Amino acid sequence: METDKPGGKLRIRGGNLVAFLLSLLLSLIVWGVMEFSDRYRYVFHYTVQIYSPLEGRVFTSTSRDMLAVRGASSGFFLLRHKYSVKNGTNVLSFRIDPSLLQPSDREEDVFWLPTSALADKVSESMAGKLVVEEVVDDTLFFLMPRNMQKKVPVCISSDITYSDQYMPVERLIVRPDSVLITGDEDIVSTIDSVFTEKIYAKNIKDNIQGEAAILPINGVEMSAEQIVYRLKVERYIENELSIPIQMLNVPPDARMVLFPSAVKVLFREEYGKNKELTEDDFNACVDYNQAAASSSGKAKIKLNKVPAGVLRYSLVPEFADRVIFMSKKDER
Repeated sequence: METDKPGGKLRIRGGNLVAFLLSLLLSLIVWGVMEFSDRYRYVFHYTVQIYSPLEGRVFTSTSRDMLAVRGASSGFFLLRHKYSVKNGTNVLSFRIDPSLLQPSDREEDVFWLPTSALADKVSESMAGKLVVEEVVDDTLFFLMPRNMQKKVPVCISSDITYSDQYMPVERLIVRPDSVLITGDEDIVSTIDSVFTEKIYAKNIKDNIQGEAAILPINGVEMSAEQIVYRLKVERYIENELSIPIQMLNVPPDARMVLFPSAVKVLFREEYGKNKELTEDDFNACVDYNQAAASSSGKAKIKLNKVPAGVLRYSLVPEFADRVIFMSKKDER
């Protein structure tokens, strides 16, 4: 080490001090990265939280003891894991089939789960972070006390519109269409249904399908968090036909006259059908027993034959005026 003239800068042979310190720091960083990038075998510990819709009990529970997992990871992941154990964030959450949980013979409301049922789930959740070699423990215990529970329907919230000459050809199919809910009796007893987030689809021409979350309710657990929906959509054309009205169940000693004697059928049919529909493909009728019992003198017109491919129809008029003559001159 040497100095220039009085007041000059301090120097080190071969370079200045700042460059030396920077080089030393860079070397330490590179060494640290290399060290922490190596693989280290360790026993990792996790709290396990399960979601399992057991009938009549709470759906969510946390394991009494930690799950020990032997495996290998980088030094970086190992450091993060040790920190997560200290601050309680080392939690693994899984959905478990209720059939895998077995009631304890010693304690009420306690269920045990063989960790063999978790091995694949742990490996999958740790993919890219931890190479799982072995799940050390063989059993975990969970407290799952009884709770009020009931089954309620899932109500779909939707905003769906269709392009011109397109329409749904069946109801929106939803799975599941109902869920089990559990919680305090004061809350659960007031709930008659649950709702989904709104499903949006505009000017559609094709079938739609997807998933929608069920809106959560404070203090309530549900057996499902989302639904799968499907809606079949097809193109249609509009048509109409005039069809004579037939009379059914008229007794031998009576005669019934209808005004009008024919009904107009307005209908939508699938686009692109090879066969053109005619009045012979439909059958409109009035039942004598219903007509005779009508105090208003009106008879309900019904279609008891509708051809395949008709998506929707309406009748004009829906009722006919009827006059009934009896052979014994008992006119109604």
